Amino acid sequence: MSSATDIPAARCFGQRMLSPFRGVMHSVVTEWADAVTTDGREWTLYVRGECLYDDLADFEGEKLTIPDVKYGTWSAAAGFARSPIRLPTFDAKVRHEGERLLTAVQAHADQLPFPLTDRFEYWLLHGESRLPLALIASSCSSEFEPPVVLRWTPGQLCMAEMAESRTLHDAVNRLAGQQPQAMWFERHADGSGTPVVHAGGAAAKGETPLAADTFAEFYLDANALDDGLAHLFEQVLAWQAPALLQLPTLSNAQRREFETAACRHALRLAEQLPLYPCVLDETQITAALVEARLRRTTGATLDSAASGGSLSPDYIEIPDA
Repeated sequence: MSSATDIPAARCFGQRMLSPFRGVMHSVVTEWADAVTTDGREWTLYVRGECLYDDLADFEGEKLTIPDVKYGTWSAAAGFARSPIRLPTFDAKVRHEGERLLTAVQAHADQLPFPLTDRFEYWLLHGESRLPLALIASSCSSEFEPPVVLRWTPGQLCMAEMAESRTLHDAVNRLAGQQPQAMWFERHADGSGTPVVHAGGAAAKGETPLAADTFAEFYLDANALDDGLAHLFEQVLAWQAPALLQLPTLSNAQRREFETAACRHALRLAEQLPLYPCVLDETQITAALVEARLRRTTGATLDSAASGGSLSPDYIEIPDA
C-alpha cells in the first residue's frame, strides 16, 4: 500500500457526456497521464504522447497531433492488465508515467463520484430567439473545440427502443432552424451563463450574462415544445433516468422520481449505480439489482452504447437522416 507521500499529485473531476446525454465520465489526471471511467468500476489508463518526445519545442507554432498511449485497464475486482507494448523504444517512459497514474487511480477510486467541472457549455440556439435551446457539448476548460454536428439527439439506442423519440429529435432540430447556430457559455455558481466568443483564436467572455432560468435544467428547453412534445420529452427523461441519477444537482423529489423510472431499466441502473451520489429508496433499488442479476443469468447483456462504453465526452452521435 502506497503512503500518502508516494501518491502523485492528481486532479479528479467529472464531465458530462452529451449528444446524447449518457452520464458522467470521471477522470484522474496526473502531469502526463489520464485515466477515465464511465461505470465507476473499470478504469482505462492513458499516457499522453507529448511526454515521449524531448524535441517538441523545435515545432513551436506548428499544430502537432500526438496520439496517447493506452497503458492498460484497472479495476478493484480484476486488478491491472497492461496493454500490448506497441512502442518498445518509449516503454520505460510509458511505464514510469503509467505506474504513477495507476497509483493515483488506486488512491482516489473510492472517492467517486468526483465533482463536475465542465462549466463551459455549448448550447444549440433557438432559430428565432437565439436563446439556448439544447445542450450538445461541454468542456472543463476554455480550450475547447466545437462539435462538428450542430444537432440535438436523444441517442440511437433511445430511438431504437422508443421509436417516438425520433419525433422529438426531428422537432428540436427544426426549432434550431435550417442554418443552426450554437454558442459556448461559461456557467457560474448562481446558474447564470456568460457567452464565450473566439477572438483571434482565443476564448474571450462576452459582455452580457444570461440569467439562470435561460438554461434548461435537463439540457433541453421544454418551454419551446408543444404539449405533446413536452410529454414525449418527459418519456425520454424517464428512459435516461439511470444516467440522470449521476447528477449531483437533483433535488430529493427529482431523485425519487428518477429512481422509480430507472428501476424499469434494471441493467442500465446496475451498470451505473457506483456513480450515484446517493440512493434514497434502497428497497426499490435493491429489487432492481436483483432483477438485473436474474436477467444476466438468462443471457441478457447491456449494449455498450447504453452506458457510454469507452466513448469520449466529445463523442457526438449523428442520427440517420
